[in-house]
Amino acid sequence: MTESNKQLQYEELSLLISMFNDNEFKWVGNQDQLEHWKSALDKFMSIHDVSGLDVSPFRFRILLDMGENWFNVFLPCRYPEIRPECYFSSDTVTKLTWTEINQEIENKLNERCDGGWCRFSILFRTFGVTLNHHHIKSFLQQRDIAETSIPELPQIDEKKECSFKICRILIWTHHLLSFEKRKCICRWANELGIWGFSKPGYPGIIIVEGLYDNVQDYISRLKSLRWQAITILSEESEVIYNLPLHDHDKFIKIRLGRIKPGVSEFECMSEISSKMKEAGLEEMFLSAMKINKKSDKSLT
Repeated sequence: MTESNKQLQYEELSLLISMFNDNEFKWVGNQDQLEHWKSALDKFMSIHDVSGLDVSPFRFRILLDMGENWFNVFLPCRYPEIRPECYFSSDTVTKLTWTEINQEIENKLNERCDGGWCRFSILFRTFGVTLNHHHIKSFLQQRDIAETSIPELPQIDEKKECSFKICRILIWTHHLLSFEKRKCICRWANELGIWGFSKPGYPGIIIVEGLYDNVQDYISRLKSLRWQAITILSEESEVIYNLPLHDHDKFIKIRLGRIKPGVSEFECMSEISSKMKEAGLEEMFLSAMKINKKSDKSLT
């Protein structure tokens, strides 16, 4: 393993571990391997130097939120120069489903690694595995719905006309320290007429809500900035019928009585959690941040 590959692997794993709790992210190996992996990563996260950190190739698995269904990952020594090995395992699905899901994983890996995984940006490498995890989770949910319910034709009310669409998103970043980025977050929200909250530091959190097209524009602008890692953890939308467009701000839940659009900055998670609860969006926040309600009071 080259020093460059090793550095990228440790950076990626440290970020992945921060995205999943202990019940969702599991190392796969013997006790010595587990201890070496954990010790090496602890050292890396404290000194950000891979010199002398020689361990066997990493193996881990991520729990899909549907019983004992796992997404398994093996990172070869030369990763990310070469593709990772990924496969689905389960004790609850049929052999046909198991085969289809693993074929889907193979197809996605081939698509994303075509031409060399090493040519992807560090952002894509960081979340390539996570994106695959969410894709297969969605695939499982769709199969479960298809196998347990009878599809119905959509009911169309011809009297209703779509007036506008509201969208709200929660964005996670590895960190948010740059004053220039923080100014952009606030300035662009004002320009696009959207409301929201943000929290600088480690990690950075940005939550905004507004007209769908404006929110999508906002996302594009944010992603055009340089980030170590950025991803959308949650996105919700709703269509409002038979109302004039200028009334859309009445349906912005996180507006909370504010007159002018914009992003309010808070110093800690607990403040944002409190605002989301006040807006009736507590479940969205807790689910996206993988926080149990019992531990919500201890957020910092």
